[in-house]
Amino acid sequence: MAFTQQNVNYAAEYSRALANAYPYLSYFSEIWGAPNAQMCKPGIGKTMYIPSLTTAGARAAGRDQITGTFNRNWNNSLQPVTLDMDREWDTLVDPMDMDETNMVATIANVTRTFTEQQKVPEMDAYMASKLYGFVSPDTVNLTTNNILTKWDSFMEQLTNARVNKDRVVGYVTPALFNIIKGAVGLTRYLDIGANGGEPNRISREIARLDGVPLHVVPTDMMKTAYDFSEGWRVADSAKQINLILVDLDAVAAPVKYETSMLSEPTAQSKGKYLYYERYYYGVFKLSGRNGIIVNAAA
Repeated sequence: MAFTQQNVNYAAEYSRALANAYPYLSYFSEIWGAPNAQMCKPGIGKTMYIPSLTTAGARAAGRDQITGTFNRNWNNSLQPVTLDMDREWDTLVDPMDMDETNMVATIANVTRTFTEQQKVPEMDAYMASKLYGFVSPDTVNLTTNNILTKWDSFMEQLTNARVNKDRVVGYVTPALFNIIKGAVGLTRYLDIGANGGEPNRISREIARLDGVPLHVVPTDMMKTAYDFSEGWRVADSAKQINLILVDLDAVAAPVKYETSMLSEPTAQSKGKYLYYERYYYGVFKLSGRNGIIVNAAA
């Protein structure tokens, strides 16, 4: 039988490459790369399953005898979820464009630009709006006078939900970050001595608040609603999200690559390279987990 060369599907390799790029491209990289996303079991098409376990409690031990029966004291469950972001993207690249742009317009460069400027920002915008939708948001107007009081109430809420603070990550807008830096009652330590070979450099950066890491996210990527018909844009009805606190064990954000293919120039493509990719992704709150807090405009 004659051998027919087929287009190579780069989906698996592309998925690994994108996972490695998340820390450099995504503001929500901790969630996209969280262990829960890696544990999701593939289903059919856009369906995936999030596994979870529950167990019975302990009981008093008997030292003198073995009585009763032994039982299975744990249950395994699979939470079915549907990846509601079903996305595709394609492009043509003419070999003459590669030559005339000194190889700048290669498939690799074009797809990397798409990933950096379109795909990952879209995923982050989707992430913020989905996290907002999981909870009833706090709508108190945050100021330098009340931010620390509200922060303490947020930490109290998480503690009562049995959320370990070490698992929590915070996301704030630049405006709220400035409010935190100017908060009344915030203790400040400034080192204006030699610092990394740069004397008299003053650092006012706040990387953590009460041990919770803070990430500053662009304002337009912290909205309550978006239009994803082509790329992403802020929806007309969107409100501003100011703060998101997330327990990384309370959410899962799987990404499934269905197809990532490159076709050599053919008569059908009029002598051009054709690149096509299709992928699904979603953000889900795990059943029985309460570790998300959002402050947004009323």
